[in-house]
Amino acid sequence: MSKKKTLKIFFLLTIYTLSNIFFYSNNFYVNFLNPLFWLFFLIFFYHQDLKSPKKKEINITLTISIIFFILYLLSGFILGFTKSPYNHTLISIFKNLGKIILPIFGIEIIRYKLLKNNNNNFFRILITIIIILSEINFKALFLSNNIFYYLISQIIPIITQNILFTYLSINSFFNIPIIIRIFNEIPKYFLPIIPYSNWFINGSFAIIKDLIIYYIFKYYIYNKKIIPTIYPLTIIISILLVFFKLGLFNYQSIAIISNSMNPTFKRGDIVIYKKEDNILPGDIIVFKYENQIIVHRVISINEYYVTKGDANNTVDYLKIKKEDIKGVYQFSIKYLGYPSIWLNEFFAKEN
Repeated sequence: MSKKKTLKIFFLLTIYTLSNIFFYSNNFYVNFLNPLFWLFFLIFFYHQDLKSPKKKEINITLTISIIFFILYLLSGFILGFTKSPYNHTLISIFKNLGKIILPIFGIEIIRYKLLKNNNNNFFRILITIIIILSEINFKALFLSNNIFYYLISQIIPIITQNILFTYLSINSFFNIPIIIRIFNEIPKYFLPIIPYSNWFINGSFAIIKDLIIYYIFKYYIYNKKIIPTIYPLTIIISILLVFFKLGLFNYQSIAIISNSMNPTFKRGDIVIYKKEDNILPGDIIVFKYENQIIVHRVISINEYYVTKGDANNTVDYLKIKKEDIKGVYQFSIKYLGYPSIWLNEFFAKEN
């Protein structure tokens, strides 16, 4: 592709990114102007110097995407289902097709055209950053009550996804990221019910999926080597950590933010707890009280559970019911809770 044509496409990408930053939440822009922008681009630029991927790459991509799509649906039987927030009338479906499909095709073709035959790493990084900026909803970011949650659920997955798509565009074709992106977007807009999820589930699932796709293409498709053991182990451990965090193993964890239970455990330690029905005086319980999670020892049980921190001089004057109790302390791990505490405190100050 000529330098003049590259500059034109780069200019279009920059205009699109600036428009998205300022008008991401504007309904008229999202539903009409943005799809028209990409329709114009596809009409005038789509046919130029584009190649087709190998059949094997398409088949592998479809297989991976379908497997993850099925896993996403099956997660609803564990986490539960909820009604989709989007309208599913015929008109709305066509509107969503334009709103989603046109930008997906447009952005991935631009990425491919700009990166495929350019070996300048700085330029490749710059293009990836510009596309990342175009996909972040800055208004939602700045209005978020908890930036840390938004970072995990939205921004980091956007970053990992675009790094993956840049890698695939350089080594393959624009079709591969398009297939993956379409399967990523379909559930939100086209299914009447979707699996229930939260910020942690969304972020973790997206990041792990990107890692798996990257390793499959890097070692199986492009290099045809055996994947080093460390990579599958990293992915498996990450998946297990997600399941652990969700409580699917009947164990969960919490970072301790005070020294009220010193010397049993201290601020910065991680406490592992388990759901138990038979709670006795002397047990250390994890319970929720007025949106706070507290870890204290049970002193006595009558109409309510009476608790006290080992380092405190007085009992907790709280009315703790059985339904408030999340679990019973099993063991603690020193110092591992500090990163979580520091991040939460930092973003709390920002808000």
